[in-house]
Amino acid sequence: MSVTLTDLPGIIRRLAPHISTDATLPTLHGICLEATGTHLLACATDRYTFALTCHEAPETSVHAPWRAFIAKSDLTALKALFTGRRGRIEHTLSYEPAKFTDLSAGWLTVSDGDRSLRLSANAPRADRFPKWRPLFANALAAEPRLTEEAHFNADFLARWQHAPADRHEPLTLWSAGADKPLLVAAGHDFLGLHMPVRRDSSAVDHRDRAALRTTWADALTVTPSSNGRVLKAA
Repeated sequence: MSVTLTDLPGIIRRLAPHISTDATLPTLHGICLEATGTHLLACATDRYTFALTCHEAPETSVHAPWRAFIAKSDLTALKALFTGRRGRIEHTLSYEPAKFTDLSAGWLTVSDGDRSLRLSANAPRADRFPKWRPLFANALAAEPRLTEEAHFNADFLARWQHAPADRHEPLTLWSAGADKPLLVAAGHDFLGLHMPVRRDSSAVDHRDRAALRTTWADALTVTPSSNGRVLKAA
């Protein structure tokens, strides 16, 4: 039960910023893998952002479906497997299900042809990982309706800089509303969800459009000396 990939390090790089740092939430403290028989899907979340990648598996590696979970504590050892290798190297992920007398929850072996690393597949964690399909399906199906201001954590926004497989690949963003997740797409193989910051209805919000217009009215008034230059699209 194995899957061969050409850019496993890239998948981990794109997902790592979204792994929960809370060790008391072991189900979120790592990367969840799901092999469907034709594709390998990998995802990570800390409940504020959610990242998902999808890669087609070569026909030679099509096998029965399986799920595994790479704990964050195992990622350091896995990254050591990538050290000293340049360019894209094929890595094979081989899944071995747990046996009745085996308390390890199955095994996941990662091999580059010369070296291999055997990790716990953490099957129970994979089974308890959040059900991500409805979340992404609903976000994709929703029509863009962001007609009022929405608020997002700047630190969390920085996580999406790792989403493009190519640094020149632009991000595509839309949302069904100010209280709905921002959907992030990079290329054809990456989707993300970013939850907005909740607004405190009991406090005066100086970030709404009306307040911002008033605050900036004088500074943004066009003067006769302005040269009228405008920004260009990248």
